[in-house]
Amino acid sequence: MLSGRAFEATTMILSFAVFCGSYALIVWKDKSWINWATPTFFASLWSRYVFQFISICLSRPGGSHYAWVFLYVTYALMFLVTALVYTFIKPPHLKLSLPRGEEAVGWTWVWGFLSLGILFYLPILVQYRALLAQPRHIYEATRTGYGVWFIGSTFFLNLGFVLFLFVRRKTLAKTAIFLFLLALFTYWHGNKSPVIGYCMIWVMFRVYIERKAIRALVSLTLLSTFGALVLLLFLLPSGGSNGVEMLTSVVSYADAVRNTMILIDDPDGQRYYGRLLLEGAIYPAVPRVLMPDKPKDFSGFRIVKIYNPANYRADQGSSAFDLGMEYADFGPFALVYLCLSSAVGAWLVSVAVVHLKRSPKLGGFIVLLYLCGLGVFSVNPPFFLPENLLLAVVVSFVIRLKILRMPSDFRRPEISAG
Repeated sequence: MLSGRAFEATTMILSFAVFCGSYALIVWKDKSWINWATPTFFASLWSRYVFQFISICLSRPGGSHYAWVFLYVTYALMFLVTALVYTFIKPPHLKLSLPRGEEAVGWTWVWGFLSLGILFYLPILVQYRALLAQPRHIYEATRTGYGVWFIGSTFFLNLGFVLFLFVRRKTLAKTAIFLFLLALFTYWHGNKSPVIGYCMIWVMFRVYIERKAIRALVSLTLLSTFGALVLLLFLLPSGGSNGVEMLTSVVSYADAVRNTMILIDDPDGQRYYGRLLLEGAIYPAVPRVLMPDKPKDFSGFRIVKIYNPANYRADQGSSAFDLGMEYADFGPFALVYLCLSSAVGAWLVSVAVVHLKRSPKLGGFIVLLYLCGLGVFSVNPPFFLPENLLLAVVVSFVIRLKILRMPSDFRRPEISAG
């Protein structure tokens, strides 16, 4: 029998081998080293494998052998099922009735959505103007009661960035001003994930709209750059003066896996039989302004309230339990649920990718972003596909209003006959 750390490392290495092999299947299918599965691969690589391996080396306590096996088998099988379904199951041929006509994405739309994103966040900036140099504190202070302003601002900024990518006639001055304002207000939101999200959205645009397959060397360069950017975002709050504190903060992202192990190993753990997932699909989409009595301890917050009450009282969210919500709902059968949901998600992605190959338009791109975890909604709970489909149709219709007329077919440039 292997010792504790040897068992954990062996389990993780075997899971990682299946994980990487599954990603290689998707690379082979799409002929691009960076593809729709990269955001999931990139996030899992760090939080579930790299940071976790560092934690093992630091002799941080983990869960039981059962918890380790369950989680790392689940991680591997989820991604394997995703890759097999996407690679080998052919999607149906769908004839979608979308608005006809050319999409004329001009700067008017970009500035409009950027302005809305700024206006929605101004009340928060005015109230917390003393913390502009410490935006993380603004983020922590606005977790409850500011959803309309925070989520609304993020939504419009994200949508503005997506529309910016579809503008054909970009000038250096306008691009620089737009990216500066976007970066500034994203920084003031105090959340690190949108920065990497913008980078990934740009890459998805290159691969699925402009049809630029990304080779291995370029992919390694881009992912290394993204990794360096993540480290920079951790350095900024401390001014780069405390390397130990930064390393501790980075490695703490492995706690999501270990916290889930605590939940799995709890002999008195409660089962919710889908209630947490249902709450997570409904409550985040309902603003507290419209539902003043909306509970604070819904979905994943129930788990935080039980296993990390200090975090719950500090209003620091429910993101530190990885697959804990699924396990709390279904116990060991969470493995079946997660594999089935991965299969359905991969099938939907294959439908979206085929649609984009035939018609690389804005609406289909918005849907693909949601399916690969980069949706323009800052809150993307399970079963949020109908809302994203509606958004895609509405935006595609609105930008066809003849305010500006610009070519939008990204498969080939328009050539004038002169």
